[in-house]
Amino acid sequence: MNSGVYDFTDNGKCTQCGACCSNYLPMTQAEIATIHRFMKKHGIKEFKHLFPVSGDAYDMTCPFMDDSKQKEKCRIYPVRPEICRQFICKGDKKPFRMKATRYEVVDVRKEFFGE
Repeated sequence: MNSGVYDFTDNGKCTQCGACCSNYLPMTQAEIATIHRFMKKHGIKEFKHLFPVSGDAYDMTCPFMDDSKQKEKCRIYPVRPEICRQFICKGDKKPFRMKATRYEVVDVRKEFFGE
């Protein structure tokens, strides 16, 4: 971090560190369907990131991010949503632009794992 600007990239390229992975993402219906098919084909299960706690807690990280691995943490990387493809976690890069398609914010855990 330099002057309040984070850069988790390696010379501007994604390091797949998982710092940007979120449970709420804008997706199209086509992306959702593609991810469902990929999950079924590859037997992908939910990855939980919280340790058991005494009170209610909600895991806000992406359930497809396997943080037990140092690299290649995204378990749906080949079919990840457009926002994940375009996101650059470097403060001096221009923001990405979503295509003129209909996106809805999706609760990823609820949509893909029924929570």
